[in-house]
Amino acid sequence: MKQSPLFLPHGAPDLAIRPELEAHQFLKNLCVSEVKPNAIVIISPHWQTDRLVITSAGPLKTIHDFRGFSQQLYDMQYTADAPSWLVARTHDAITRYGLTVCEDNSWGLDHGAWVPLSLAFPKADIPVVQISLPYAYGSEESYNLGRALAPLADEGILVIGSGALTHNFAEVAANGDVPDWALEFDHWVSDLAERGETCALLSSSNHKYYQKALPTDEHFLPLLVAFGAAGEKSFGEKLHESFTYRSISMSAFRFHSR
Repeated sequence: MKQSPLFLPHGAPDLAIRPELEAHQFLKNLCVSEVKPNAIVIISPHWQTDRLVITSAGPLKTIHDFRGFSQQLYDMQYTADAPSWLVARTHDAITRYGLTVCEDNSWGLDHGAWVPLSLAFPKADIPVVQISLPYAYGSEESYNLGRALAPLADEGILVIGSGALTHNFAEVAANGDVPDWALEFDHWVSDLAERGETCALLSSSNHKYYQKALPTDEHFLPLLVAFGAAGEKSFGEKLHESFTYRSISMSAFRFHSR
């Protein structure tokens, strides 16, 4: 059965161990599909590379790419495997679209990948491949990567983009009201996604709060990958909205094609 691509938040790494957070509960109770995915292909903003890369076949190590959090987080392991058939199928889909990709046997799953996966798929019994986000990628390149991955959805492979609609470290705080700029930008992007406004989404940098919401855009681009992976005439279904650390958007979407 076809798997509709997802955009999921990963927030700060402690999302994995804070059940009081709305986004934690959302991910734990996420009903992805009536049918369990055959595999997962996930892209995270925390694996940026010079070229487009996918993980090689084999067990994927859990990468604790953060500091300053509790030991409980550093002890967590997400023991997913990347079988050779999934690596080959992902590689083939990307190259058939005309993109160049190589494999990397040194990476595993960074926190942008394993944090949401550990909540939504805690058994770690679904094969996973992670895809990198090239430094040179912008909105159009990210969308085209999603289009390259679109055939996988028809084969029961779930494509996930992990990130955040707002991600400004200078604006985070332990508590406080969500700033107006964060709400406005989140709702604006959400409306475009729900209406399937491809051109407007790819031009999101024109919004007056874009630089405020995203001083760097790597957390936003996985949304466009998931959007593109839904196929032509895709549109979003907003599944969740909340904020953590005052201003980090935890919005989540499922993407469909008309």
